[in-house]
Amino acid sequence: MNQPTNIEKVYDEHSVRLYNMSLRIVGDRFEAEEVMHDTLIQYHSTEDKDGIRDLRKWLSSICIRKSIDKLRERQRWKVLLESYEDPILEEGNEDISDYDVENIRKTLYDLPDHYRAVLSLHLFEGYDYSEISEITGTNENTIRSLYMRGRQKLAEAIRQKKS
Repeated sequence: MNQPTNIEKVYDEHSVRLYNMSLRIVGDRFEAEEVMHDTLIQYHSTEDKDGIRDLRKWLSSICIRKSIDKLRERQRWKVLLESYEDPILEEGNEDISDYDVENIRKTLYDLPDHYRAVLSLHLFEGYDYSEISEITGTNENTIRSLYMRGRQKLAEAIRQKKS
C-alpha cells in the first residue's frame, strides 16, 4: 500500500505512459493529453489512496476508460453532424504479424476510432476480448468483429503505404 502521495512524483512516473496509452486509443494528441491530465487529477482527488493496491494498473484502467469515454463523446457529436454507416464486414482474415510494430502504430492512428480503440487495447495493452467488452460496455461478439475488421483495414492501409 506504499503509494506516492506527491502528485508531481506520480506525474513524473506515469504521465508519459498514460499519454501514449490514451494517444493510441483516441488518436489525437490534444485529447490524449487531456485524458492523461484528467486521469492524474482523478488520482489526486481520490481520498483513499492507500486503498489502491497497484497504482500503475489503477491509473491504466482509469486512463483507458476516460479514453473510451472521449471516443464515445466524439461519436455522439459525429452522429449529430453527419449520418454514419458502419463499414460492411468482409470475409477473410488478414495477418498483420509480418509488419513491424512502429509501422502498425503509425498506421493505427489513421483508422476510425472504434477500430483503433479495440486494436490498441488488444495488440498493445494485451487485453483479451472479454476484458475489452467489460471496459467498453460492448458485446464481446461485437468486439471480436471490430477487431477482425480493424485488423483487415490496418493490413490494407499498411500494404497501401508500402506500395
